[in-house]
Amino acid sequence: MTEEQRRQIKIDNDTIIKQKEYRVNDWLPILDVPKLRTLEEIKGRMSVMNALINIAFEAPTYIIKEWIENHDLTKYLSDSEKEIIEKENDDLTEYEVNSLRWYLESLWAFMWVTEMISGLEAEDYIGDNMASLLPNLENGDSNQKLESLQRLKSEVEIYTMLDYYYRIHWYCVDERLNGRQAKLNEGLVYERRKSLEWIYNRADDWDNVEMGT
Repeated sequence: MTEEQRRQIKIDNDTIIKQKEYRVNDWLPILDVPKLRTLEEIKGRMSVMNALINIAFEAPTYIIKEWIENHDLTKYLSDSEKEIIEKENDDLTEYEVNSLRWYLESLWAFMWVTEMISGLEAEDYIGDNMASLLPNLENGDSNQKLESLQRLKSEVEIYTMLDYYYRIHWYCVDERLNGRQAKLNEGLVYERRKSLEWIYNRADDWDNVEMGT
């Protein structure tokens, strides 16, 4: 993408944000040209996240670890995730459990990128159909639903969505810092932006995605 294309995306997104009556920051920079990850990397991240979410809903960590190993997905775990599956459930911190719950929103963004869902509106939480689209580990499903994914959104579509979430994340953070209540859920925006940032920048691992505003 050219600099002119990226500048126009910024202008268009700012227009949409203003129309929704959220504030914009004209000084936020234009994002760099993306270095997108491969479909295989994205499917691997989605697969381990879908598995790990079950731990937040009291699935035994050793069962999830075994499932991940049996499906040759260990290489896709981040360092913090490797630590989680080595623990007993009772030893998990509240922060770890809450972080895994938020994976639902992160995974929803990945599902948009891989065309499993049609939209990624920041005003809407995950859809009621989410579970039906993903492997159900409790029912003994394999990873076929994710392994069979074949397509990604275009570079321009992913860039445009990331740029949008970057700009509304600034709005959420600035409202909080100034003692105001944003019209959006900051946690939802953060988690989806994190997924898009990870896809967009191959230099960042999952535990260290740059999320500044």
